[in-house]
Amino acid sequence: MLQQTFIHIPGVGKHTEQEMWSHGIQSWDDADRFEKRFGFAGPRLQKKLDAYIPLSRAAIKNHDAAFFQRLSAMGEAWRVFPEFADEAVYLDIESTGLSTVFDSVTIVGLYDGTRYSLFTQGDNLDEVQRALAKYSVVVTFNGAGFDLRFLKNTFPELVLPPIHIDLRWVSRRLGYTGGLKELERNLGISRKADVAEMGGFDATVLWAKYLRGDNSALEQLIEYNTADVVHLKAIMEICYDKMSCRTAEFLQNAVPSVFTGIGEIPKRRLQARASNARKVPVTICGGDIVSNLLEKASHDSRAPRIVGIDLTGSERRATGWALLDGSNATTKAIHTDGDLLAETLASNPNIVSIDSPLSMPEGVTDPENIGSALIYRRCELALKRMGISVFWCLLPTMKSLTIRGIRLASELRSRGVKVIESYPGAAQDLLGIPRKGSSLEELKQGMGRIGIGGNYLTGVVCHDEVDAITSALVGLFYLADEYIALGTPKEDYLIVPRSPNINYEKLFSIVRATGLDELLAGPRMDR
Repeated sequence: MLQQTFIHIPGVGKHTEQEMWSHGIQSWDDADRFEKRFGFAGPRLQKKLDAYIPLSRAAIKNHDAAFFQRLSAMGEAWRVFPEFADEAVYLDIESTGLSTVFDSVTIVGLYDGTRYSLFTQGDNLDEVQRALAKYSVVVTFNGAGFDLRFLKNTFPELVLPPIHIDLRWVSRRLGYTGGLKELERNLGISRKADVAEMGGFDATVLWAKYLRGDNSALEQLIEYNTADVVHLKAIMEICYDKMSCRTAEFLQNAVPSVFTGIGEIPKRRLQARASNARKVPVTICGGDIVSNLLEKASHDSRAPRIVGIDLTGSERRATGWALLDGSNATTKAIHTDGDLLAETLASNPNIVSIDSPLSMPEGVTDPENIGSALIYRRCELALKRMGISVFWCLLPTMKSLTIRGIRLASELRSRGVKVIESYPGAAQDLLGIPRKGSSLEELKQGMGRIGIGGNYLTGVVCHDEVDAITSALVGLFYLADEYIALGTPKEDYLIVPRSPNINYEKLFSIVRATGLDELLAGPRMDR
């Protein structure tokens, strides 16, 4: 298809290209012939063709994919395949979550059509920069929105291949929707049973298991990643064939098919790869996290008592409640506001940390009559820009939770209790702990791994109770002066932990763009 393409030439658009094709100028060879151009191509187009067609042939001969970068800007990068197929790499990353501020890359898989290369956090992740420099084309699925964005945040000086083909958008033009696994099913591509139903949440759970010493979890994560990148090659070839037929039907099969079948997963080297990755242990966090915080937060040798509340929007559904007494956590499931107040006040806490909106957008005084006012606070907009799925505080589905949270906080403050609004999801991401909904067991184990003990580790508890422990943990970060406050004086502040794992450059830019108070401090906590 590339040698039937003219839109890489500056000044030639898709309409002109279609007219050239319909007038019989259907390839670079055709454009060289005077009788093909006669009666259609004016002097300006003639001059462009004479200049750029020899350069185009030379670019292919010299492996200069950058010459065709204009195709990327036009959403037509797929056309450089297969001329540059031998210089293409298929890329997929795994991460601790979706936020470019709080989450980090765990592994990167590269596949060049025959060989799979693995780059792992805590081992050789930085080597991916040099590896990518060898290629002219990088192929991803949703790489523009996720994979490459994460890599650029991790390695600001990263130089990517000049051509990026994002199969999410190529397949979307062919009528396919959904994620990579759904696309595979639609194209008849299947996976091994042990990774067939895995998704992004499962990848975070496997990484968490690896962090606590389960090496087999890393092997399964690698197998999952390997399937992703190997199948990208087959999807690229299938999409290329379909797009070629759709783009230039009248060329009458002038563009040959490139699909060669679905490659086999390189299984025999998997164990060796996992073993190599384990040579340098990953130490994202450890049992000294809580002890270090307690040392900073304790006064007169007394450890703080912190209540964490994972609030629900209605008394009909149980709220997760936790008391963090030093490093020991106890939890309960509590329904009514009266019981929440009584249990909290009886605990005599130094601070209460609530996972719920505790304020309204600036200018809103009555949540039932907001008119044309905003339904979100600036801190929520900032979280959205960080890649975090957050619900606006005055959405119809959130309004009851916001009202309940404000009412509870007001009652506690009237009793002289310090109350903060916390974001426990950020703490879980930064500590490499899976979120609620991924794995309750790994959420519990993650809390234990950083030094929080208690009966919750072996007893029967719900997700909301363990999230309440995380809310209390954010309160401990606050008391240890290891926190970031996102907000403004008129909208109050959302508290998140401070950590060296935060992408502060990205965070600062979002804070400025959203109009939040400037953050004055960076990472201070010694892990």
